[in-house]
Amino acid sequence: MERLAVQDHQVLVLAAGDTVAARNNAKGHLFENFVALLLHEYGYEAPTTSDLNVHSDGIEIDVSATNTITHHKAIVECKAYTSNVRAQACTSFIGKLQLARYETEDNVFGYFFALPRLVAEGEEVARKARTKDKHFRYFNVTDVVDLLRKRQLISELPESNSAATRLLSDPAIIITEHGIYSCAKSLDRATHRADSVLVWGTEATCVPEPVIELLEGDSYATGLPIRTTQGEDPRRTPATLEDEALPTIVRVRGSTEDFEYQLPASPQHFVGRGSAVQDLEAFVSQNRGTLVLNAQSGWGKSSLALQLKKIVETRAGYAMIVDSRTATSARFISEVLRVAAHEAGGLGVIKLPEDSSWASLASSIWTLQRAEWNSQGKPFLVFFDQFENVFQDERMTQEFRDLTLMVRDSEIPLLVGFAWKTDLVAWTESHPFRLRDEIRTASTSISVGPMRAREIETLLRRLEKKLSTSLSRDLRQRLREYSQGLPWLFKKLSGHIIRELQARQKSQEQLVSEALNVQSLFDSDLSGLSPIESEALRHIARFAPVSAVEVTERYNSAAIQSLLDSRLVVALAGKLDTYWDTFRDFLNTGRVPIEDSYIVRQSPRAVAELLYSVLAQGGDASVGDLSVELNVSTKVIYNRSREPRLFGLTAYEPNRVRLLDEVLNAEDIEAEMRRRVASALRRNRAYSAFLGLAERHGDRVTVAMYSRELTNVFPAVEAQSKSWLEYARSFTMWFHYAGLAIMDADQLQVPPDGYVPTGTLRGGRTRSRNGESFTLRTPKAAFDMLKQLSTSPITVRQYRALPQRNRRALTELLTLNLAQRLNEDIHIANDVLDSSGQVIPSKVLRALQSIPGGAEALNLIESDPRVSNYELGVVMQEALGAVWEESTVWQVGKDFRSWAKRAGAQVVRARVFEASSEEDEEPYRLF
Repeated sequence: MERLAVQDHQVLVLAAGDTVAARNNAKGHLFENFVALLLHEYGYEAPTTSDLNVHSDGIEIDVSATNTITHHKAIVECKAYTSNVRAQACTSFIGKLQLARYETEDNVFGYFFALPRLVAEGEEVARKARTKDKHFRYFNVTDVVDLLRKRQLISELPESNSAATRLLSDPAIIITEHGIYSCAKSLDRATHRADSVLVWGTEATCVPEPVIELLEGDSYATGLPIRTTQGEDPRRTPATLEDEALPTIVRVRGSTEDFEYQLPASPQHFVGRGSAVQDLEAFVSQNRGTLVLNAQSGWGKSSLALQLKKIVETRAGYAMIVDSRTATSARFISEVLRVAAHEAGGLGVIKLPEDSSWASLASSIWTLQRAEWNSQGKPFLVFFDQFENVFQDERMTQEFRDLTLMVRDSEIPLLVGFAWKTDLVAWTESHPFRLRDEIRTASTSISVGPMRAREIETLLRRLEKKLSTSLSRDLRQRLREYSQGLPWLFKKLSGHIIRELQARQKSQEQLVSEALNVQSLFDSDLSGLSPIESEALRHIARFAPVSAVEVTERYNSAAIQSLLDSRLVVALAGKLDTYWDTFRDFLNTGRVPIEDSYIVRQSPRAVAELLYSVLAQGGDASVGDLSVELNVSTKVIYNRSREPRLFGLTAYEPNRVRLLDEVLNAEDIEAEMRRRVASALRRNRAYSAFLGLAERHGDRVTVAMYSRELTNVFPAVEAQSKSWLEYARSFTMWFHYAGLAIMDADQLQVPPDGYVPTGTLRGGRTRSRNGESFTLRTPKAAFDMLKQLSTSPITVRQYRALPQRNRRALTELLTLNLAQRLNEDIHIANDVLDSSGQVIPSKVLRALQSIPGGAEALNLIESDPRVSNYELGVVMQEALGAVWEESTVWQVGKDFRSWAKRAGAQVVRARVFEASSEEDEEPYRLF
């Protein structure tokens, strides 16, 4: 019989059941009986269970027992995990033992079972505790196996059996309702991979069929055939449990040129990231441990992984960067480690033992622990890229978690890395957050941000070299803005520019005038596809990564080959996926999950001068004519025409400015322009930054504060502080025009719900402090806040913590001058309360009279207390010059009626309003 060096046994508790809960319940009872069996060996009667947990990591049980002879008490904890038990579990038990002695008697015994064993630090804790405390005992799996053999409950593999000549690995104890049995994995002598599972009982027992069936269904078997010592034909695990084919390993490869956006940048095309590269250098210098690269999609994780590979190879080490999308079976990790170890052996980094085993993760780590490592400290790296795909399988995630913990707790000089994106939007409650966090907590973490201005400048120079010409200042600036500092997006935009300038002979001025947004580029990718290619591409995106056989059976192979040739689809070990996950999201949702990124430089007034000139000429005018009419250069016209194109107001035509038909033919051109501007700005990162800043600073933001925030919004743009201040002012003026913010002197404020902007693109009315362009909601929340303000002011910090409903109510009180700001805190206004602390109705009445339409509506209520809510709403609408849906008119009138009642006005139940058939049907206009 040929055996490997001693390996720790695994403990497999196997039980049948129709549901997971039923199986876990049965496993719990089996483990209780097993612990009772162990304690019986030490003279204890049947224990009492105080706690029992069965979960994905293993089983935990706490019991107490009494010795049948001495009658002393004992408390027992047993933890059977898939990986070694942390030291903290042992120290916690020791504390629990001492507490039990304080509460009962001094001679309470403590038994701590850790299966397979404690980590090295925990073993030391247990050893020290044993030397000081003779009533404390620690047992690992070796102790348990020795005990079971002593009682002849398990046995070695019979020497007389032909299977005894096999090379065995991964020994395990099987605990079932049918008894306790042993098993191990048989290895192929050439590859040292597992080729079957051998199971046996004691010499006097055979292995029952139900035990074999339970073992077939356990992850330990990993789809391997099951053999017994009785000489039957090997049993096959059902094909649904594991794919019988060996795992496929796909290595990440880099680009062959600077602007090949479908692939990560190879080291020779890598740019910048000095801080991250230094962190990678430091990680490699540790010579052991695990690393996590975190960043959003397209921020350069894969490129950094390839750079890490270069660092390792520069130090004469070995590195493998693996695409984790092919990780579909539990044998994936052990196969990756096997291939990597053999390749590293060829480079002199490692020398493997003769009896190495790659049957499982545990045996693979055990093999590496016994290997001879190069004394010169040559690094050995295995890196798992695209790791977010692993999170879809909790069992696979647990296997990688165990790898992380084993590497951390062992002394082997092995480097393991992971890269996953942090902008997943499809995570659900089933996502293995705990396992993910355990991987990250046990690892060195590096967060990758977007590229900075200097790095983008390097790429711009490479683009100029590729084009053999200099880029204009405007085109450079557009690339900086639109790329957002994202490597993949810059390469995508650069590829578009190369194609447009070289293949389509466009000028740089034309490219500057076009909108370089990524959605239009993705649309361009799809524009040349045939219907069958488009359908196949969307199918691949929906089910990616999807079997190539399945796709080619559903769609003709020529269409799939065309998608592969155009690099819209990539092949991964018999599976197909889109070339980029962001492109996949676009295909599935119809939108790009990134915001627009451009700086507005022209003020609304400057753009208005241009647009109204175009409008006066019928909606279409040449640049030359506009230049003459406005008495400015043609360059100024080009500059002023950029914002309208970005906002979707004008179309691009060479040397012309033309309003879109939807704008020109709108019933209210001003309202249509405002709607389009608001829609475009909501998609801009600058608007999200404003909202975030307002959230942190009590809904009010200064222009200077906002200008500083913009430097983080556009990391690839380099400009002086004065320029950033000008950009901030331009944004704030457009936000104000679009109704996305209220501009008051040098401050911006988030508008309340129901706010209707006034004024025109040329300027005109703006919101004043008296509440112009403001509608009220139901007064209950506002009066609740008045009551709170009557006891104490609300600080900025308290304001930020309030729910949206209460914050809106405070805005109403401030607008009505029933509250006021003093030193950034919000106080109740003077003379709002009477001597008894009640709100004075006349103060509220005076406040209502100050808002647009308030006085007219109150007069209407006074003359007709049963006036309908709709008529009141119409009064408010006319005063604001707003255009509302009918339901909004009703609601505004109803809410104002409630405020009037609080203000002491004589109101009764409103009558139902019926519009006259002779009433003018023309809708109310904003201007």
